[in-house]
Amino acid sequence: MVMASFKAAYKESLREALQTAKFNFVLTDPRIQDNPIVYASDGFLEMTGYTAEEVLGRNCRFLQGPATNRRTIIEIRDAIREERACQVSILNYTKQGKPFWNLFHMAPVYSKEDGRVVHFVGVQTPVNPSIDCDSLASAMECFCSSASQNVSLSTEPVDASKPSQTTNVDEDCCEVSEADKDRAKISVNTLLSELTSKCKGAGVTETRCTTVSAGPGGERVICSSLMLSLTKVQQSFVLANPHLLDTPIVHASDMFLRLTGYSREEVVGRNCRFLQGPETDRRAVQLIGECIRAGKSCTVKLLNYRKDKTLFWNLLHIAPVRSSAGKVAFYVGVQLDVTSVDEPCPAGTETSPHMKQLGAVGAVRVAVRSLQGQGLRRVHKSH
Repeated sequence: MVMASFKAAYKESLREALQTAKFNFVLTDPRIQDNPIVYASDGFLEMTGYTAEEVLGRNCRFLQGPATNRRTIIEIRDAIREERACQVSILNYTKQGKPFWNLFHMAPVYSKEDGRVVHFVGVQTPVNPSIDCDSLASAMECFCSSASQNVSLSTEPVDASKPSQTTNVDEDCCEVSEADKDRAKISVNTLLSELTSKCKGAGVTETRCTTVSAGPGGERVICSSLMLSLTKVQQSFVLANPHLLDTPIVHASDMFLRLTGYSREEVVGRNCRFLQGPETDRRAVQLIGECIRAGKSCTVKLLNYRKDKTLFWNLLHIAPVRSSAGKVAFYVGVQLDVTSVDEPCPAGTETSPHMKQLGAVGAVRVAVRSLQGQGLRRVHKSH
């Protein structure tokens, strides 16, 4: 998946061009679980002391250490969830555990076709700190190793080669000069220019194009943070946007694709009626439409058609999914093949099929309610 992420978006000539670049950067893919690195420049590898094999497929958090400021980590994490650019000064660590300051600039790269985030670009510009990093490293080694290790943005343990004490550092001690800022700006602009000039298909852009989409959020795709949350729901379901013309599907689960035989490209952007056929009960279809217009949930049993035209009975549960503001943002449709419905569940051994559907709806609602605003971004909590 890591290798395919880069190859699917860019021409092979881009790799050659990037290898000649003198600055340090990585590309990450937010559509893959944990937003891993899919490309790392030679400059980045030299700066951090890692090899490409040790970096590709990993989240950038392995660069964090005991004195990395947690507020800075949260700022970066929020920018990723909100799919926007950010620039921060951050203390990172090499493979050998040596701390170093860098001016980190991160920016999303959007698809020209539908506005989704294809990759994040992370450019690291080393800066000269006003404190001695060697002294900082030796001082940190004196702390007790049993203290909290909650530096990472995940539950992964902190690298054992680094000191384990969590300490916030005043980032005012890292003075970023205008020359450093200029170098960072040139690096980012040069890299984005290379990406946009050597891409495949419809191409990529550094600014999200809203003319290809519609709706109150100006987008026809869901944000990457919601996408990752939805992939954890292991049931057959689709998410449809009622604010777009004809209420198209904006997300389809892997189990839905296996059930129907369609690919994701054949499903997203279409109304669910493509599953209907000549023997589908029109009254059930009418009931679905009435419930959607009324903003209500409903459960119907109807005959659907797979891509190969084979029939299957579908117990379909449809429910509105509201945003944090209380307005209907999506409709979720959870499908169950009738064979699993007609088989009775032994008492006390298994949850009923319909309860599983309600569980899937609940999981989707939790994921959506943690987001807000245009495109449903992460909710900002006041401190």
